[in-house]
Amino acid sequence: MQYNKLITFFISLLFIAGCKKEDLTIPGDKTAESRSIGSFIRNNYDLTLLSAALEKAGLSDSLNQPGPFTFFAPDNAAFNSIGITSAKDFETMNVDSLRFALKCQGFRDRKYISDFPFQLGNRYVSMAGPEMYVSVSKNVNYGSGASDRTVYVNGAYVYSNSKRNIALANGVVHVVRMPFRYTQGTVQDFLMADTSLSLFVTAMKRFKLWDGLKEKGPFTVFAPHNDAFRKYDLTADSINKMDPDKFQAIAFGIYSLIQEPRHIFSTDWQQINVDYGGISTYIHLPGFSIKPYYNYNEFLQQETHSITVVDDAGQSGINGPYQVHYKNGVAMGADHIVTNGIVHIVDDLLLYPQTLIK
Repeated sequence: MQYNKLITFFISLLFIAGCKKEDLTIPGDKTAESRSIGSFIRNNYDLTLLSAALEKAGLSDSLNQPGPFTFFAPDNAAFNSIGITSAKDFETMNVDSLRFALKCQGFRDRKYISDFPFQLGNRYVSMAGPEMYVSVSKNVNYGSGASDRTVYVNGAYVYSNSKRNIALANGVVHVVRMPFRYTQGTVQDFLMADTSLSLFVTAMKRFKLWDGLKEKGPFTVFAPHNDAFRKYDLTADSINKMDPDKFQAIAFGIYSLIQEPRHIFSTDWQQINVDYGGISTYIHLPGFSIKPYYNYNEFLQQETHSITVVDDAGQSGINGPYQVHYKNGVAMGADHIVTNGIVHIVDDLLLYPQTLIK
């Protein structure tokens, strides 16, 4: 399953450095400390799982090279959110996949938060090759300056205060809420590789929406888990017996956003709404609009997420559920980056097909 593939990206033997561990700290100004990024990660309690992954992938020394680098470091809680909690989880892995995933966490250059332009989706080429997307909002957390702005990278929340702008000899570290989720392949490849999405694949093929997902894109796809289809007694057999001509195109077209070129992370609406507000920031489709909501309360360490589909009258819960969520939480379900878009795995159907019969 794709979830298992994601977890193996970060599996390695736990390496505990013999020197004393420290809490995350940041200098009073941006003067770089003498330590390099690799040494800093190795010597911080909150980053022990990341240190273990880097050691297994053979990248710790790479992050001690001159650089400069900007590295977005998943903390222990970030690894916990994808099921990696102890050394027992690090016994099997694919080293190449792990190395690729970790190299996707950073890029070559030194960028502090205030250096990122105030806009959605600033693009930077990661050390592994794929682009990463840094979104900066005018909203600020626990401060009032440009360095306090709310920032998401590939949909992952960048912590505030002492967990960002950590100046080091060969670059800068920002700690993030989730590991980035890259898969080398198309939307089609991602969906086919995950057997828990087989009924969605069946529906996309039956309604003639499948072939387009191998094109250039970018596409944003909300893929319901098999459990979502079974909830409404929809099986592969019953889906294949549906007559596509009897349903409105949006009934299943909604999941790939009518295959219009879009590149939307789970946190993008939150960023746009803070800055511009209003219904105009919804994802508009024929007859319906989608609002993917996300919020992370850093003080309470609480994450809130939902996907709401409303009709043109602004009503929800008529043609589909009042709310849908990412399957197994944001860290596992949302923001899977593929070569031609983004896939979000959701726990319910966005629309009830029977309500959209012509």
